[in-house]
Amino acid sequence: MKKIIISISAIVLILIAALTLATVSYAKTTDYSSNTLPDRCTVNGVDCSGLTYDEAIKKVSDEWNDRYIVVTGSLNEEIANFTDFGCTYDIQDEINGLKKQHIIRAAANHYFGTPLAIKLPMLVDEYGEDFKNTVVTADFLNRPDATESKSAYVDTSDPNFPIIPEVYGTKLETERFFNDVLMHIQTGELKFLFDERNYYTMPEITRDDKDLKAFQKYCKTYLKQRITYEMGESTFTITSDQLADLMTDDLSGNADEAAVAEFVAQLAATYDNVGKERKFTSLTGKNITVRGGIYGWAIDQEKETAQLTADINSHQDVSRKPIYDVEGYGEYSDGVGNTYIDVDISNQTVNYFKNGEKAFSCSVVTGCRVNGTTTPTGTFYVINKVRNVILRGDNVDGTRYESPVKYWMGINWGGIGFHDADWRSSFGGSIWVRNGSHGCINMPSGRIPALYNSTEVGTPVVVHY
Repeated sequence: MKKIIISISAIVLILIAALTLATVSYAKTTDYSSNTLPDRCTVNGVDCSGLTYDEAIKKVSDEWNDRYIVVTGSLNEEIANFTDFGCTYDIQDEINGLKKQHIIRAAANHYFGTPLAIKLPMLVDEYGEDFKNTVVTADFLNRPDATESKSAYVDTSDPNFPIIPEVYGTKLETERFFNDVLMHIQTGELKFLFDERNYYTMPEITRDDKDLKAFQKYCKTYLKQRITYEMGESTFTITSDQLADLMTDDLSGNADEAAVAEFVAQLAATYDNVGKERKFTSLTGKNITVRGGIYGWAIDQEKETAQLTADINSHQDVSRKPIYDVEGYGEYSDGVGNTYIDVDISNQTVNYFKNGEKAFSCSVVTGCRVNGTTTPTGTFYVINKVRNVILRGDNVDGTRYESPVKYWMGINWGGIGFHDADWRSSFGGSIWVRNGSHGCINMPSGRIPALYNSTEVGTPVVVHY
């Protein structure tokens, strides 16, 4: 028995020595150092005998891309199959080092003609976009009746802020399926057992999520606050979602001043209407379109930002007007209301309406059309009322004028207003065309007291043709 063991050991040692000698000898041959693969060499079942490394890489890649991945269902039925992978593979280092990595088998192939069959992982370097599109758009992955999964969320439209549970849908994650297809390509397992349950899209947030519950607590603590802006028919209340956007992200309930400033800027962009175009039917029955002027409302953004920040930080309900830099007559409106002075340049008339009823009317003379000193159109308001003043200015020919008047009602900061004109003997008609004023609205001395006494500073004035 001992002799048999010694004999076997001797044989093994002889074989090892022979293989070692053959390997060392092979490493010195031109076959080993050449950039071609030996005869009877296959890579992943592809015959590469005598091919250069680059030729072998191309052949193996091409034949691999021509294979089929067969997708089967639970009953082994074929659902789909995919080919024309269009992939490039990271196998260059493995092919170039094939003889070195498998030198013993390569030596045996060289000296004894034994087959050299090599298996390499087909690591995908890049995939074909057309192939990916074919996979991810496959019908079995995109059923028309599939439903989306939905995350749990806090319903901020409900004053009780309930958590709405997550919904598990049946829509599949095609990207994940495609990545699994690539794994099968790499491993060479070309039969793919498909279980759609492995690819359902999952809700990102569930009802038990601790962050969701923390947000619900925050909502119940801070988002119940109601801040209402009183703006006539445009009155509105900041919603819970808007209020959340106006607070910092740390769930402390503190106002985010930058967000508040942006909100106020948007508020001003939406509601500021000084000099904006106004289209309406005058109480005289005339359809009017005017733009420009100084009348309207404009929010003081700096002060309003500070006030809204303080309101949010108080966590108390608030109902108030915005802080205005310029404020129109009565409640906020895009129009002029039903109390205003109507100056009709075309008809050379002034009509005053109070609470929708005509309270005053007379003929006037407005700015001269020929001289170019026409009365500016737009929406203005009575900015001041003064008795017994002297109006001074320049005539068209460069001379100065001084005109004492008993009644003055200014409507802009450029010196335009209503005043008596005792130097005129007639008003209305076409006088304004060639013998109009320097821009003011000239009124009969006997009529202006009624307008002066019945209006107040702030009364809107619409000047139009």
